[in-house]
Amino acid sequence: MKRPGGTRSRIQQLARIRGRFDSTSSGEKLNLLSGLRSAEVSSAIDLRKYHDTLCFIRAFPDSEELFHAADESLHAFEKRVDRLNESARTALWDSGISATTVHYPFSFDVAAWLAKNTRGEVSIDWQEVDSDTTRLDELLMQLLLPVETDYFDSGYVSSQEWIDIVAANAEGTDFDWLFAQLRALRSLPVLRHLYESANLPLAWTLRNSKFSKSGNVMRVRKITPRSDGMRKAGRSTKAEIQRPLASISKLSVGAGRILIDMAVAALAVRHRETFHFNHANPHEAFLANVGKGVSIAIFGLREPFRYPLECTMGFLILSNGVPIGYGGSSIFFRQANTGINIFDEYRGSEAAYLWVQVMRFYHHLVGCTRFILNPFQFGAENDEALKSGAFWFYHRLGFRSVSAAVRRLAAAEYRKMRRTRNYRCSIATLRRLASCDMHLTLPAARAREYFDEEGFETASMLATRELGAAPGATRAEAESNVVKHVAEALGIRSLKAWSRSEQYAFRQMAPILAATDLSSWPAEEKRLARQLLRAKGGQLETRYAKLLSRNEFLFSKLRAACR
Repeated sequence: MKRPGGTRSRIQQLARIRGRFDSTSSGEKLNLLSGLRSAEVSSAIDLRKYHDTLCFIRAFPDSEELFHAADESLHAFEKRVDRLNESARTALWDSGISATTVHYPFSFDVAAWLAKNTRGEVSIDWQEVDSDTTRLDELLMQLLLPVETDYFDSGYVSSQEWIDIVAANAEGTDFDWLFAQLRALRSLPVLRHLYESANLPLAWTLRNSKFSKSGNVMRVRKITPRSDGMRKAGRSTKAEIQRPLASISKLSVGAGRILIDMAVAALAVRHRETFHFNHANPHEAFLANVGKGVSIAIFGLREPFRYPLECTMGFLILSNGVPIGYGGSSIFFRQANTGINIFDEYRGSEAAYLWVQVMRFYHHLVGCTRFILNPFQFGAENDEALKSGAFWFYHRLGFRSVSAAVRRLAAAEYRKMRRTRNYRCSIATLRRLASCDMHLTLPAARAREYFDEEGFETASMLATRELGAAPGATRAEAESNVVKHVAEALGIRSLKAWSRSEQYAFRQMAPILAATDLSSWPAEEKRLARQLLRAKGGQLETRYAKLLSRNEFLFSKLRAACR
């Protein structure tokens, strides 16, 4: 057996050289992996470091041989975890590693995904359930038959005991039983609210799970090695964004579902989730290859979850089939409010280059010429971003603050950094730098094309006023009258020929359009508006985004109304 100290030093050395891509380091990585394959690792800290390093090497291998060595080691990790003592296994909880357990009160949408994709792996974490089960009981009461009410309310049976009784003959876990019942109630409007109010803690055991960090990888036709290392962002971010992509592929529905599942899982094992992935549309999934084995997938939203004005899309970054980062964008006209997150295991790779490629993809997919970052991305109420100096990551890529005063402060700080080698911006100064949005604008962008985020709140307020002023004894009648008025003003005789999702999208936008002077619109602009409104509820929301990016008349009317 290898000495523990020797094993630890080899793990540390592998971590040190994981990002070196010369021939000497490549050979050393192979030798270290070979030696560690049969070595016992009893420390949870060492095992986690080893796992993280293997993840990095699998995503960015020097050779195909290294990829397979790392991949095989990761797929054998379950046996390593099983050999640990109880204390060490507990220390690996919430690591996302194969054979460990993830504890988290997931949202209704992720819980529903778990119920569909991980049967038998998830259970209710009763040890973490709040002693006051009022909210959980409100959820469970939806499942009661009238004859059961007195016993449930008696106080003689706890929530856990009641589920144990009624699910005694059910297959799977208590969580599987619960969601089988909730699926039967999916038409109940308050179901999502009741579930999330219960804040139900779950325990997800990643036993033989393809969704663990160890196993969440998409098989690719060819492994692309990194013999020449990581790529850096070029001197001109704007020129790179405008450089044509070799191709953008629309994926099959099956391939879209696979990537969406990978995305949801990659976040869930890290206690994260996003609206973009929870409601991603497998019919609207696009893929672009940006070289060196890296591809970017962008997903639209399913029709019922789209926003009234914006086109919201999530993205997942993969390297040799391994999810390494993610983010999302809210697109309106030619601007995209966006941001990027690289998973911890892949820090120190090529984040700047990848971020530029994401913007490049959005530019060519839907015509974005302005990219917007909210302050949270680089430090506002985000201590991790402050300490990492995230502001300067974006500043070096060409993003600039919208405030002239903050731009002057940034310029002064940047001069100090250039003059003094070890100069570091203070946390207090970084907080000042993170006090407003940052924009990156391409040459085609124009100031008059900018739509302030507060405009969306104003649009919502205008919709409320229009609905409030409309005749009707109920809200539904008021909405119906507003929809009828807008349809007539745009020359739409009937919505019967429109699909259900197209009609829904029209109802969402009608109260906002009602706040503009529709009667004065030229006939051609009304025709284009009809086309755009129908696209909003179509299978591909990207068509709406493209049409809107070209419709300066409608944009100008919305911008004027929402000031």
